[in-house]
Amino acid sequence: MHFKHKSLWLLCFLSGFLFLSGCQGVYFKGETAEKVVALTLDDGPDPVYTPQVLDILERFQVKATFFLIGRQAQVHPELVRAIKDRGQAIGNHSQNHHFYLSWLGPERMRAEVLDTQEVIFQINGEYPRYFRAPLGWVSSELVALCRELKLPIINGSIKAGDVSNPGTDQIVEAVLSRVQNGDIIILHDAGGVEGYRNRRQTLEALPIIIERLKEKGYQFVFLDELIYVPSENR
Repeated sequence: MHFKHKSLWLLCFLSGFLFLSGCQGVYFKGETAEKVVALTLDDGPDPVYTPQVLDILERFQVKATFFLIGRQAQVHPELVRAIKDRGQAIGNHSQNHHFYLSWLGPERMRAEVLDTQEVIFQINGEYPRYFRAPLGWVSSELVALCRELKLPIINGSIKAGDVSNPGTDQIVEAVLSRVQNGDIIILHDAGGVEGYRNRRQTLEALPIIIERLKEKGYQFVFLDELIYVPSENR
């Protein structure tokens, strides 16, 4: 196996392990008997893929939350405005998407969260209401910080793995084979390590996922409609 592919495999393995481990204070899914799911998209905005994802969502009348990287939002403010103008929600995915964000130290960790809050506010006049850590990796220090900032951490219950381009069918199967009421689904409209930044497979998989879930009776809702966050955490 080529070294780059070994590294990617190891990264995905560790990501899945730590992503699933979680800790108290992180929201993975909604507790509901209703057939609803929340669709989320990470690592944008991207000038090539984000507009195409928005077109798909509009075509199918689907709600989604885009967890944006602050530095990407700074470069593409028009896309941040487009996400809002087209009725979609925006979350905070840190300023620079450091994989090791939770272990940066208190001041840098705080800056990564607050800088993105301010970047997005300066563009569209609204602060994101939710935070998602890069790769879903969290520490007790990060949880404590987000509680202090009244910024709930959203992880997810279905990570489709599209960021590594496993194939359109595999992305679809990763979602459909595991979906349950209240799931938070994670896809990507940008991101990926070197050699894996093409999101074509996500664009191919997304309409199929939406259509199949609708056929099963699922509705797509915003995070506010899916999870209950106690008022003291707001």
